[in-house]
Amino acid sequence: MSRAAFGQTYRLEIMLAVAEAEDGLVTLTDLARSLELSTSNVQVALKSLVATGLLSELPKGDNRRRYLLRNPSPAWDWARQMLDQVSVVPADR
Repeated sequence: MSRAAFGQTYRLEIMLAVAEAEDGLVTLTDLARSLELSTSNVQVALKSLVATGLLSELPKGDNRRRYLLRNPSPAWDWARQMLDQVSVVPADR
């Protein structure tokens, strides 16, 4: 579904992981690890989410991690709705 909706294979999965981040903070490495994807698969989607204003890059701190902050948007609810629709599609379709 991600490829059809976004032209990228993992965009919906990444959006769902960001949407579920309790504090709204994510890192490239943590997302890649939790989704069992390579960082390069996650990086392209994150750059697009930053470019569209869905995520904001936070200033670098003392460590090497680059944190991204989820911005309020109906897009996060839309991603959850997309998952719900996929979950109810009959298997014979």
